[in-house]
Amino acid sequence: MRITDAAIPLLVSLSTIAEAQNVDFGKVYSVKPQLKSASNTGSSTSSIKTSSVASSIISVLSSQHAATMVSSASVVSSSTSASFAKSSSGSKSSSAASSKQLSGSSGTALSKSSSMSTYSTKAPSTLSTKASTSSSKLSTSSSRQSSSSIRSSSSTKQSSSSAKQTSTAPGAAPSNLCPAINNKDITDSKGKVYTIKCSSDTNIGSFTSKSATNSYSECMIACDTTSGCVAFSYVGGDNGQGQGTCWLKNSAGNAIAAGKNFIAGFLKTASSSSLKSTSTTKVTSVSSKVSTSTSTKKASSSKVKRATATTCSNPNSILYNYIPSPNTPAQFLVDTSLAGLASAQYYPTAGYSTSFTGQLAGVSAPSYLGYQQLSSYDTRACAAYCNARSDCNAFNIYMQRTPSFIPDDNCPDPSAGTSITCALFGSYIDSSMATNIGQYRKDFMVVIQGSNGYNLNSVPATVTSFQGPNALDGVAYSANIFLSQKYFSTYDASQCSALCTAYSANSRTTAQNNRVSTYTPCNYFNVFNLTLNGQPQLMGCYLFGTSDAANFGTYRTASDSSGTVYNLTNSYGYALYPQDKGLTNVVWSAAPTGKNATCSSLGKAGDSYTDYNGVKYTLGCGYDVQYAADIGNQTTPDFYSCFAICDSGDYPGCSGFAYLGNTCYFKNLAGVTRTPQANDYNVDMAWLPSSYAGFGASTVAATVSWTTMTTAWTGASTTTVTLLNGLLGTILVEVPGSVPAATTTTYVTVATDSGTAATIATQTIAPSNGGMTGTVKIIYPTPATTCNNKGALVGFYSNTQFSGKQGTTSYPAYKPEAFKTVVPYAQTTASYIGEYNGVDQAPVVYGKSLTYNQAKIVTLNHVFYIFAGHGTGYYSINLPQADDITLVWVGPNALSGYTRANAQMVQNYVRGTPTPVTLSFYLTANTYTAARIHFGNGAEVGNFQVNVYAPDGAQILSSAPGANSGIMNPDIVVFPCDSSLGAKFPAFGKET
Repeated sequence: MRITDAAIPLLVSLSTIAEAQNVDFGKVYSVKPQLKSASNTGSSTSSIKTSSVASSIISVLSSQHAATMVSSASVVSSSTSASFAKSSSGSKSSSAASSKQLSGSSGTALSKSSSMSTYSTKAPSTLSTKASTSSSKLSTSSSRQSSSSIRSSSSTKQSSSSAKQTSTAPGAAPSNLCPAINNKDITDSKGKVYTIKCSSDTNIGSFTSKSATNSYSECMIACDTTSGCVAFSYVGGDNGQGQGTCWLKNSAGNAIAAGKNFIAGFLKTASSSSLKSTSTTKVTSVSSKVSTSTSTKKASSSKVKRATATTCSNPNSILYNYIPSPNTPAQFLVDTSLAGLASAQYYPTAGYSTSFTGQLAGVSAPSYLGYQQLSSYDTRACAAYCNARSDCNAFNIYMQRTPSFIPDDNCPDPSAGTSITCALFGSYIDSSMATNIGQYRKDFMVVIQGSNGYNLNSVPATVTSFQGPNALDGVAYSANIFLSQKYFSTYDASQCSALCTAYSANSRTTAQNNRVSTYTPCNYFNVFNLTLNGQPQLMGCYLFGTSDAANFGTYRTASDSSGTVYNLTNSYGYALYPQDKGLTNVVWSAAPTGKNATCSSLGKAGDSYTDYNGVKYTLGCGYDVQYAADIGNQTTPDFYSCFAICDSGDYPGCSGFAYLGNTCYFKNLAGVTRTPQANDYNVDMAWLPSSYAGFGASTVAATVSWTTMTTAWTGASTTTVTLLNGLLGTILVEVPGSVPAATTTTYVTVATDSGTAATIATQTIAPSNGGMTGTVKIIYPTPATTCNNKGALVGFYSNTQFSGKQGTTSYPAYKPEAFKTVVPYAQTTASYIGEYNGVDQAPVVYGKSLTYNQAKIVTLNHVFYIFAGHGTGYYSINLPQADDITLVWVGPNALSGYTRANAQMVQNYVRGTPTPVTLSFYLTANTYTAARIHFGNGAEVGNFQVNVYAPDGAQILSSAPGANSGIMNPDIVVFPCDSSLGAKFPAFGKET
């Protein structure tokens, strides 16, 4: 999608539209205001002076850091939640004044306050710039800070130097909850020790989460019982009490300031600088009155050498690569490059509204869900994280001054980099919540730049016969496909859909009246807010001829004829489904929905179904193709909706799909030889018969990969053995040699085809009489043979019509279908498949004595079923050589309809060493598959051999080279005893 900076022309002024459509401009419509106009009426960012605020933030953080270095005996702490709550319960009038926003600053967290303030000697749980108390006292440990202290550093110093320190009684918080357990080591019921940090989160993302019912202590047990967990963040009730969520971490990381409903816990054995308790600097004399400015001076007089890479050993992970110059906290806060990244994102990403931009503080709110570090200031990427969570309704993206190494005693103030944080929240956020200005980590100052907040829009209602709504980054527009526009006083997508439907109807009627075969339908519409100065004025409705309108230019502003520029917000697209083809001889009809859109309502398994786009599918209701390569999935309301998506090309190579639980699983079934399998877990499917053979897929030839290996054996001469296991074949060359005796117990696998059960059984027999070799006996199921069906049926024919014509390559004259109506001069049941006759030899073939004249022009037609007794997998037919021709069919064509053209495998006579050919096909355990093997001898010497392999490599049929003999196990039958499992072959001479 291309974002276009130019404005869409509204063609007429908004006032003209209002007059024409009787719209009351004085009315405030019931749609949440978005952001201020992109025109000269203002922007959404705060009007406060950034440099002044930056200076104040540096002053506040420096003062707080100095306070942590003063002895606890010098002052009385007022940082507990209870004491802060008490100190903030002053006059109602002051409290009201403190919460009032500064006039003219729509995106700032500042509020009015007086100059007197109290300070805390402990590190703040949340550092902020909001008004803290009704008595206008400053507390960096609270969640609010007076704006007068933030607006300029001089006013901060003035209020600090005149501040009188007071003592407040601590609240009666339980000893097993915060703040009493802050920086304490707590032993849980399993004996594990955790260092607890109150009002803190960690800077490490979670790998899983657990629920806590009563308190944070359940998070320790959750961490104990979760592999890899070394830390946790509890997010729930204040001070760690009540129901909440345990976010488990596989790396300790550092504690970072958060709300009082947060607790961070670190397993004592986990290596992290955050495990160290906060240290204080002892002083020899104590004054009962200490000003903030004095504490700041004491801190600055104690110089700390800046850490270098040689003193820092634990590098931090920072994905964004930018370092302000000079690399100081003050420069970070006023860096124009960083500020530009945030201001460029004033317009919200698709599906969201901009709440605020350009703040110097992150959001601190109870609905915090966690965060992700980003590699760029990308609101789309942040929105994607939020969209992936059903409980996420807002996100805050900002840049943070981050230490390049994790600060510790040996590395107190490393060099800084810039990280980009995407913080997620479960409820609405606004600028008043942007209170976290940063913190100190050892002597490293963390500050925040370019903080933007976005809230998830309420999604418009769905509209019958249209797919959507789909959130857009702006408004779709292209003159080539644009049809019409209209504006409405209320945001209601059904008004636009009615307009779209009426447009198509009128267009079709006009075409019919003019005797034209085509017309221009409305296939897509886009609704949006036309917004001025943060207030929605009208709902816009744009109509388009095609559903890919959003793939054209997407605009974020519009201008009318008077030159007024409006923002285009809350933009959503709806596509007609199915699309109207615009043919006057075709009446558009809505797609089936609900029960009418299920697979069973469209047909039954094996039925052909043509979708609205004219694409032909085969239905597989109640079936699925297991282990086939899925190429993607998408949520849809019903089975029918999968067709259009597969047709669309959104999933390249789509040739079928399975549907389960409101999700289409798209598949590339081209070349797949696995057949659809019946299931009882409500999976339905459909496929393109042009790409996938479906229920006949098992007869599609698969390629076998061959490897040649040499090994020693005890025989007197070299021999070659062919081994096949699934699609992996091995030519084993056995050379006479020494075979070492076994020194450990080994087992030999022996297969027996004698099982009566439906499953494969295994029996292990230990070595006997002190031997080193045991036996693993595998017992395979066998087919029923009570109906006199053992073996393969074979018919003998005279190949007179094609005799003497085999001299050309591939014996093209031979046509096996010519024997369909010929009655054989003999037939019998074979116990192997193969033939050999030499010059002037009269062979015995399948127990039938042939004269040489018969043998030299014999045609043998074999029909049989293969029972998949060796389990589900690839079965293979291997033809080592043929003189003159052998053809093979497997599946339906073996029973009826076989021709030379549709033979799945052909082996011809060649001079010299023949090249074996192999056909593999995928069968399901205990099923029957029809097969036909046709051999023709054109003159003189005749010879062919056949081997059949099971998935485990077992040979279930073979013929001896140069001899009329071989083996055939019980899995080869003429027909199944149960006719429902496979029909009998037509009688020889009556085949079709």
